[in-house]
Amino acid sequence: MPSLRKSLKILVAAGLLIWIADGFLLMRSESPRSAPSPAAETAVSTGPGGGARYSGAIHIHSTYSDGGGSVADIIRAGQKAGPDFLILTDHDTLQPRFDGHQGYHDGLLLLVGEEVNTSAGHLLALGVGRDVDQDGPLGLPALIDEISEAGGVSIAAHPTGRRPWTHWTDDKMDGLELLNGNSDWRDDSVLELLRAVVFLPFLPDGVFNSLIDRPNEAIRLWMHRAQRQPVTVIGSLDAHERIKLWGERHLAFPTYERMFGLIRTYVITGMELTGDAGVDEGILLDAIRRGSCYVVLEGYEPAPGFSFELIMGPETRPMGSTVAFQDGGRLHVTAPSSGPVRIRLYRNEVPLIDTEGHELFVEVPGPGVYHTEVYQLRSTLLRGERQRLWIISNAIRVE
Repeated sequence: MPSLRKSLKILVAAGLLIWIADGFLLMRSESPRSAPSPAAETAVSTGPGGGARYSGAIHIHSTYSDGGGSVADIIRAGQKAGPDFLILTDHDTLQPRFDGHQGYHDGLLLLVGEEVNTSAGHLLALGVGRDVDQDGPLGLPALIDEISEAGGVSIAAHPTGRRPWTHWTDDKMDGLELLNGNSDWRDDSVLELLRAVVFLPFLPDGVFNSLIDRPNEAIRLWMHRAQRQPVTVIGSLDAHERIKLWGERHLAFPTYERMFGLIRTYVITGMELTGDAGVDEGILLDAIRRGSCYVVLEGYEPAPGFSFELIMGPETRPMGSTVAFQDGGRLHVTAPSSGPVRIRLYRNEVPLIDTEGHELFVEVPGPGVYHTEVYQLRSTLLRGERQRLWIISNAIRVE
């Protein structure tokens, strides 16, 4: 019996050591890659295929609703993390806008929208300029019309995550969140979350990256709708810097700065921003509305040089376009990175091509909704090569 107990102790100790070693190697493999080359950084201003591009952190909460930090705290965090713009979306209030917080702050643009509670779920209302809400249980279509008529953008928040969107009664909504930093870790297993807690003090970048996986359900929802009409997708944070403990006490975690470096939406505009917050709000939101943007897991590596275009003779059509099918059209994907990647091209949610490399040309085989995803290749000693989601494009619709 003593011998059996000793053997069991040895087995448990060996298993624990293997689990620790595997977890350490896995978290290290999830760490950020080196910064892009100077040529790739230049692409932030010009961008492949023309147009300027800007990275943004979208869906942020402050002490105006249930966030843990003030607007000043959020601005300081944004200036440290480095996005070009932030979009604040406190619950059911535009008071930060009325209090004068929207504008440029030493080069960082802060825009103020709101997250509206509706009968179907939470809705981001961006660029409206006034408080909006749903009038009665049947008032959702009227709310979306009101946002649209004001020149705003309506985005379904965490549509498949925490408090999912329950019904889609209005096809006029502009888009949905594909990634949500406050929801995407919630479907991880107990062992995955335990591993994250153990290694968070030592490899925080790798831990946060490891908690974001391909949003399969949200992509299915997007593709189902995109085959009927254009739908924009964005990556959001739902950043609160607040975990409630007891009473009025809370933990300031995860920090705004950490979240701003995790998921970003890159927006490709037809012109450079002007420095006038009112004008630039319109430029950015117009680009988001038409799907001229893409989602990046920024924690792995910035992606200012990514592009996804349809080339038809002398014309090039960007993400968000709807075009008629013509023979000879080619889809072009460019995904510069400091390490190996795989480009996966989808047609109506079905993989069409999956290839290793930083560039892809493929002839358009026929009508369909096309989008591309880019995966970074990450290796560990015990698990071998793994493909980790890095970029999700918006769609090009070919009819």
